Amino acid sequence: MRRTWPLLLVALLFASPASSAPKALFDNAHAETAGNADWVIDNDQPTPSPAQSGIGPATTGTYWTGAISSWGVALVKLGYTVETNTSALTYGNSGNPRDLANYDVLIIDEPNTVFTTAEKSAIFAFLANGGGLVGISDHSGSDRNNDGQDSPKIWNALDPSHLLGVSFASTGNSNNNITQTSTNVNTASSDSVTRGPVGNVTGLAFHNGTTMTLYPATNPTVRGEVWMNGLAHTSTTGLMAASSVYGNGRVVFVCDGSPADDGSANPGNSSIYDGWGEASQDNR
Repeated sequence: MRRTWPLLLVALLFASPASSAPKALFDNAHAETAGNADWVIDNDQPTPSPAQSGIGPATTGTYWTGAISSWGVALVKLGYTVETNTSALTYGNSGNPRDLANYDVLIIDEPNTVFTTAEKSAIFAFLANGGGLVGISDHSGSDRNNDGQDSPKIWNALDPSHLLGVSFASTGNSNNNITQTSTNVNTASSDSVTRGPVGNVTGLAFHNGTTMTLYPATNPTVRGEVWMNGLAHTSTTGLMAASSVYGNGRVVFVCDGSPADDGSANPGNSSIYDGWGEASQDNR
């Protein structure tokens, strides 16, 4: 079976939580629900409802309402507290209860509006000081709010100098809209993303996603996690997932929203796909 979600989830676990009760912040301040998108863990924000204290080993992702609710529920089962950000991202602002300094991991699933200059600074400061970032892109042309910006362009605009070691295939680039189930996974036993505490990643299924190019000369820590089928692991192009280190922080990027989508979006939204359900049962 294709094990897709551990790739996303393990990224959180190597972010060196600041306490025994780590906290994850899902972003919903960059049009993550525009158009047919539904990249939230719940309609109730910033704190999902019903209460997280009610989640147990048998709780399903439909406990909350949102296309990535299963991701949020899974993190709670691992001991995380999860919340949703609905305003500009900050770092070191004591007046903002959702300031990034209060969290261990920031999760941004397919942003559809650009990050401001101040937000870019906040994200990089958060990473430099030990925070973890999980960033998800989608295919070129996935402009949900028709503002001329899709998620590959937005991620590239966050980091035009490739400080995080990657760039996303966008308009005019090859492999910017692929549908593929790849089993071309980094199998190094030391890889904390593909060989982590919640299972081994054996494949990754894209239902229209883009790819990345790696820039090891700029960030020597960047490494491929999943390549398109047929590519050598020395290839710096055709990456479907990758990770890197920035300062004391950790980053994982995945280039399609489908693996995190659990098919349980808000009522009336039928443009969803249960990529989460493609994972092996022993990893759910």
